[in-house]
Amino acid sequence: MVKPDLSEFVRVKKCVVGSLELSEEQREKFEYAMKQPNSLIMTSDIEKVLKNWGFSIKRTSLSVHRRGACCCKNN
Repeated sequence: MVKPDLSEFVRVKKCVVGSLELSEEQREKFEYAMKQPNSLIMTSDIEKVLKNWGFSIKRTSLSVHRRGACCCKNN
């Protein structure tokens, strides 16, 4: 018996933060801000800026990405 190809049902883990479609200028600012210590630029402030840019990203997702613990950092 041949098993059917179920690949279309397999969920691919994708980091919502790493997948943001930012302009070149936004990407540069965002990446620089994410590298700063939380004492200088808080994750909640990054969340607010992203919201102003039209992106609704949860603070927890930003925190996990910032720590390097998200799925895009593990690949």
